[in-house]
Amino acid sequence: MTQIQQCVDRIVDRLKMNDAFSSVRFIREYGNVSIETPVRGLLAVVGITNTSRKKGYIGGYLSSSVRGETYVATAEIRVYAPADENGSGLSELVFELMTAIEAADAEKIVTSVSASSIEFDPDVNAVFRKVEFKLEFCLCGEV
Repeated sequence: MTQIQQCVDRIVDRLKMNDAFSSVRFIREYGNVSIETPVRGLLAVVGITNTSRKKGYIGGYLSSSVRGETYVATAEIRVYAPADENGSGLSELVFELMTAIEAADAEKIVTSVSASSIEFDPDVNAVFRKVEFKLEFCLCGEV
């Protein structure tokens, strides 16, 4: 999980450098920073929702010397906006985020990016949208 988290962290670090997200606080899901209730300002909660591993050969080619394990992960960024602002600007920000994730993917490991519709979270009294992106990368080794 550490290597997958590092891949996600690198992408998020590059997102934070984007001026479009200067007013957004990024925090890690289940981290040591708690979310205030109600949410004040824009908040992006980053988490890994699914991981899997499959063994195979590089690029699907049969080779007796190079074999790797492909890791597939799904990461999610839930972007929260205060409920009293009715999600104003949330859709525009999510669109920016979807575009920026692809640009921040220097390693070219993101295979898809999608966004959910606007939802309400009664636990933190805020509206949010999820941006989900799938990662796939290979850790190679000699057989």
